[in-house]
Amino acid sequence: MPARHTAPPAAAPVDDHDSPWKEALEMFFPHALELLAPALHAEIDPAAAPDFLDKELQAIALPGKKGRRFVDKLVQVRLRAGTEAWLLIHVEVERRLRGPRALTLFAWRMYEYRHRIQIRLMRQRGLALPPPVYSLGILLDDLGVDGRLVYTDEHRGQGVRFSFPVVELEAWRDRWGELESLAPGNPFAVVIMAQLQANRYRDKRTRLGPKFELVRSLRRYGYAPETASRIYRLIEWMITLPKDLEPEYLRAVSALSEEDKMTYVTLIEREGIKRGRVEGRVEGQAELLLRQIRRRFGAVDEATDRRIRGALARELETWSLNILDAATLDDVFRD
Repeated sequence: MPARHTAPPAAAPVDDHDSPWKEALEMFFPHALELLAPALHAEIDPAAAPDFLDKELQAIALPGKKGRRFVDKLVQVRLRAGTEAWLLIHVEVERRLRGPRALTLFAWRMYEYRHRIQIRLMRQRGLALPPPVYSLGILLDDLGVDGRLVYTDEHRGQGVRFSFPVVELEAWRDRWGELESLAPGNPFAVVIMAQLQANRYRDKRTRLGPKFELVRSLRRYGYAPETASRIYRLIEWMITLPKDLEPEYLRAVSALSEEDKMTYVTLIEREGIKRGRVEGRVEGQAELLLRQIRRRFGAVDEATDRRIRGALARELETWSLNILDAATLDDVFRD
């Protein structure tokens, strides 16, 4: 189990995790609640698909906080009791949330958002009283908030007190073994592990081994191909590497594909090729495709080798997708 990690100095490089967290919450919403808010998860009707209300949230966005420092998701769910409810999830992805004032501002933001959501829903639906809105805060670091935050606004005996649960993701570090045991049935456990590894290895040059080990663990968790591919993409976002370490990482993933014939590992390899295209590493794409062809059809002649190494990125992507179901070498190069 990785050792518990204390917060690094403020000068440490900071990753931008908003995009993977947005996708992870939408992709694995019930699984996320099962781990992060089990009591709430037990109340939600699993037969009703959640509705993500991004446009509603944009309409009531709070001013004053610039930059990509957080993720807000508003989700409409149906409870087992048959009623509707709304869930506001706030993920604080900025690691500089320090001190009492910062936590007070965070609590106020949650209170203000909840209030605005309720007012908007009352007006839209002609309600006399505000509908239930559940608020959940997620902090990527351990800030010692003991599971809840409270916002109070009181003066001369009048005021409000708003209390809401907060999940500190670092609290899961001491439960690493539990995450590994839960992962086969709950893919969001791997998302938490990826975030914890990104937290621990702030120096990106130290991430190659931990990142590859996490990718290799997908094989033993037994995920379906599509699920494995989605989790792999999230790992890629959360645990980024310096560009000069990417070729070594892709070679390791390719070797993993060669030692394991399972389909989802081939999809992982394909994702590596896609990523290479996006980042312009045509040479890496060509090498991966040649490895696939040799494994599938045997030795490659000089003409085919030259054709692949001289191809454009878009051609390599097409051929790399074709090989997944190609019956002959000619099928690989079809348009």
